Amino acid sequence: METFFLFIFWVLFIFYAFRLFLRYVLPWIIGRYIRKMQDKMGQSQNKNSRQKEGEVKLNYKESEHSRVDPDIGEYVDFEEIKDNNSKHETNK
Repeated sequence: METFFLFIFWVLFIFYAFRLFLRYVLPWIIGRYIRKMQDKMGQSQNKNSRQKEGEVKLNYKESEHSRVDPDIGEYVDFEEIKDNNSKHETNK
């Protein structure tokens, strides 16, 4: 009978210890992790924003390949032209 009570005691102890861990320790750990990530992002953003005001820096990678395959077809440049001669007079 004594071992049964000892077993019940340990089950309840582990249950309440787990609840306390989830309620107090886990949110503290997660909050600390989030604050560290925010600090890291802030530092990297400050590092990138050290340019002088008005200074523009463009970073781009030129592709080695053309965007349009020359074997596909031919590019035709066109303009729209208003055709005034094709008005139909319906009111006579």
